[in-house]
Amino acid sequence: MEKKLTAFCFTDIHNQQSMLDFPTTLRKSLIQAKDLAVKEFGLADIALIGGDNISDYPYWNKSCALPKKNFLDIKQKLHACVSESAVDGKVMYVTGNNDMILGDIGTEGNEPYNTTDFYDVMEAALGELPDSEKLILHSTHKPNELYWGAFHYVVNGIDFIGINIDPDTAFDSHEGYYSNESMLWVKDKLNEIDPDGKKTVFVVGHLSAIYYYNDGVLKETMINGDVELFYDIFKGHRNTFYLYGHVHGERACYKDYSSGAVLHIKDKQPIDFNLASDDSKGKNYEYTFVHMGGLRPFGKEYFADDGLTGFGGKSEKVYHPGTATPTLAQYLVFEVYSDRVVFHIRNTGTHENYTQDDSLKEYTVYLV
Repeated sequence: MEKKLTAFCFTDIHNQQSMLDFPTTLRKSLIQAKDLAVKEFGLADIALIGGDNISDYPYWNKSCALPKKNFLDIKQKLHACVSESAVDGKVMYVTGNNDMILGDIGTEGNEPYNTTDFYDVMEAALGELPDSEKLILHSTHKPNELYWGAFHYVVNGIDFIGINIDPDTAFDSHEGYYSNESMLWVKDKLNEIDPDGKKTVFVVGHLSAIYYYNDGVLKETMINGDVELFYDIFKGHRNTFYLYGHVHGERACYKDYSSGAVLHIKDKQPIDFNLASDDSKGKNYEYTFVHMGGLRPFGKEYFADDGLTGFGGKSEKVYHPGTATPTLAQYLVFEVYSDRVVFHIRNTGTHENYTQDDSLKEYTVYLV
């Protein structure tokens, strides 16, 4: 069967602390992931950035002092890196909870700016969207700035819908959540482009929902907003895949099978967590959630004392371990064919029970 598209997914980079001193430093696990993905799969047709590009150090409600020049510097470096992985630099960005709350209010001599604004580089690569294909929101905290609540692109005939965290909720909570307005827009767009429930569609967001940690513990991680509405968005869209990040680190890494990142959902419960399974043919499900991995673990043992010296939110420069290159991180690659989607989890670096050369068994979802 003909292959229609290859996509690379990079999420939860968390450039943080002294990494955001000027000039900024891009986390090397992203650079490694990009290079390894291209080496194995060639250029992607699109790269997807799943949010949390920057981090809320030291405290989420006291972290709004990143100068605009620092944000623009890390934005330029991130986009320059990722755009090298995709044909014509096609990169799509969604916002994470950390992106939304870092960097732009209460800073003397620094005008407010939008810390999630990748719209210019995205439209330059993917095309300018008409009003009907994006939902524009404003924040009461920054009424002059515009935010995309949700949006829709088509690449190689495949539909991609992005959903972003509501800017107002991001100022009130570390997690943030999807507004009802954005979720209803996505629901309506899905029904518009997929009225029969059989079209291949990828909805890309940052926030996780029901999720199996790698020790097999099932947990509902979506704790804010209208969770019932969120699940209802996808119901009946059998070939729709919700791609997400947010959960990452050592408890969210996969060892043997890429199938661990793929959950088929029916009645709001995952019905497939068989790590030995290699396809979904014949299974009865309503839609599918897919974890995009994560490029930053949490434990300091994953950094081997790797760190940088910078401001890190303090008046004098101090050393911050764990800010640069983790020994292990993971990313997702998927390939879309006429009859199936094949998912691959890959490693950067080497850690106990993991190597960069590991080729985790792929997981195939056969389209309805």
